[in-house]
Amino acid sequence: MPRPPRFTIRAASALTGINQNTLRAWERRHALIQPERTPKGYRLYSAEDLERLRLIQRALLEGVPIGRMRVHLESPGTIERLRENRGPMAVAHGRDPRGIEASTSGAGLAATTTLPTQTEDPAPGVEPALAAFAVQIEQAALTFDRPGLERAFARAVGTHSLRQAFHQALAPALARVSQRRLAEQIDPAAERFLTAFARERLHCALAGLRPLHQPPRALFGSLSGEPHDFAHMLLSLEVGLEGVSALYLGEDLRAEAVERTAGDAGTRAVALSATSALPRAILLDLRDRLARLPRRPRVLVGGGAAREGGDWLAANGFAVLSPDPAAGAAQVLEAVARA
Repeated sequence: MPRPPRFTIRAASALTGINQNTLRAWERRHALIQPERTPKGYRLYSAEDLERLRLIQRALLEGVPIGRMRVHLESPGTIERLRENRGPMAVAHGRDPRGIEASTSGAGLAATTTLPTQTEDPAPGVEPALAAFAVQIEQAALTFDRPGLERAFARAVGTHSLRQAFHQALAPALARVSQRRLAEQIDPAAERFLTAFARERLHCALAGLRPLHQPPRALFGSLSGEPHDFAHMLLSLEVGLEGVSALYLGEDLRAEAVERTAGDAGTRAVALSATSALPRAILLDLRDRLARLPRRPRVLVGGGAAREGGDWLAANGFAVLSPDPAAGAAQVLEAVARA
């Protein structure tokens, strides 16, 4: 019977949104968590440890002081209630995050403008608390509030999961900011600000999830001339969450950069995004470059343009990625396993 998975402190931090120094303090000073130790003294966290850390996060948002947390968690019914996410959750420092007025200038919003509000029920499958975090993230982006942005995202990760925070909090916030930018309602810099934050959080998450000493087995990015594709970022996260070392290279990739990185790392799958157009010459150049490597990685292409040009891609040795992140991740994982 395989041993249950264990996570390094770097992975635990990525999966819970809790700073590594805080994790150490909660262990040493407050005895809230007791991870295993390797013979060399490195911490290893179990899935049960990560669940306990999320419960602690939820209790903190309810106003429980960290010094009283251990006694609080031992109270009858507390663990069950926190698991069900019942009770008050002060996700905005005691204020309802769905209608906060803020003053700003020079940021594409009129001074004393009422920021966007959550006027509709959350989409099916989206928890109300995550929908509230999405609004906080959107508001922080519109006012270029980096501390507020980090706080809202970290709480979404800590009280739910890394996957839910990306899919149900960060993704809808970025979609709404993009819509407002297209409607010329906000400063375009707000979208760039939030996109850069999403890319940073993704890099941190993938680094934390990466198995020790394993170079990137799967590379992700957008082809030259392509806009940033958040759906592709979610795809790379899904692969990383499956325990496969993944690296997101970003947008405007050049074939030579992909060849160099794949060759150095022994990469087994390269997943690319082509949403607006299918750059056939670039893809053929990349295919030929990768064919020269000792271990030739499988190239998969996703996005609207890739699906429209699926026949051409298949005829030239490429695979077309599913638009669903979970299904697309399964394709990448299969390519990694077969290489």
